[in-house]
Amino acid sequence: MDKIPGLDMAFKSAKVIFMTTFDGDRENTRQMTNYNEDPYGTIWFPTEKDTKKVKDIGKDQRVLLTFPAEEKGEFYEVTGEASFASKEEVLSKWEWWWLYWHPAQRNRFWFPREHDERRVIINVKPVSAKLVKK
Repeated sequence: MDKIPGLDMAFKSAKVIFMTTFDGDRENTRQMTNYNEDPYGTIWFPTEKDTKKVKDIGKDQRVLLTFPAEEKGEFYEVTGEASFASKEEVLSKWEWWWLYWHPAQRNRFWFPREHDERRVIINVKPVSAKLVKK
């Protein structure tokens, strides 16, 4: 994917981005918390298996990530191919994600470390990006 001026800084500062998945001709868009800093590497999102986005990706790996640019009325679109992480990666990243949201639990960590079949990590490999001006 070619580098686009401003994309990396806008991506790093976007705490929430929109993920669009596809179910046939239907687009499904939802907000996702952005834990990532590099829009050119693998972008990951923790979720659970029994969600619409996971079902959509199971049928169609295309995803669209959208987030604001620096200028008002402009935004970036990153198209990518989604896949699901290995069980080992899910276990490692899920624990990190839990502590991110509940840092006070670090000293009395009770969240089960064993693999929970409900957990999944969506990995998105960026394919292309563009700046959209309204």
